[in-house]
Amino acid sequence: MTRPEPRKSSLSGSSPFNHPVAPEAPQETSATPATSTTPAPAVAAAEAPTGAAAKGEKLAKPPKITIYQHPDDSARMRGAIVAYMRNVGMTNLSKFANEAIMEKVERLEADYNGGKPFDPVGPGVIPVGRPMGE
Repeated sequence: MTRPEPRKSSLSGSSPFNHPVAPEAPQETSATPATSTTPAPAVAAAEAPTGAAAKGEKLAKPPKITIYQHPDDSARMRGAIVAYMRNVGMTNLSKFANEAIMEKVERLEADYNGGKPFDPVGPGVIPVGRPMGE
């Protein structure tokens, strides 16, 4: 009896460490160089969000991000959402979390970047894991 050949996965040869790179949009040239008070990222922001992910455009389904959170904080957050839903019609956790994150980002931009948006940074640039020496 012969065995059938194993099927090939569409994920074969891919790596969780290789992020897809979006095509770069042409850069506008300016006569005066832009100044920013933000520190330069360790890696170039070649993977910065461009195109359909631009602010104001509605995405069918935005990319998912994951955070770690203490279970007590998660329960408290869900309680706030349930209470908040009754008053203003908040429909889901994603909208609640996105509004809270963007509120904090806007506050940081006002405090540390003169109210201007920070330069976008793509995935894989922020260091992960515990800092050395801890």
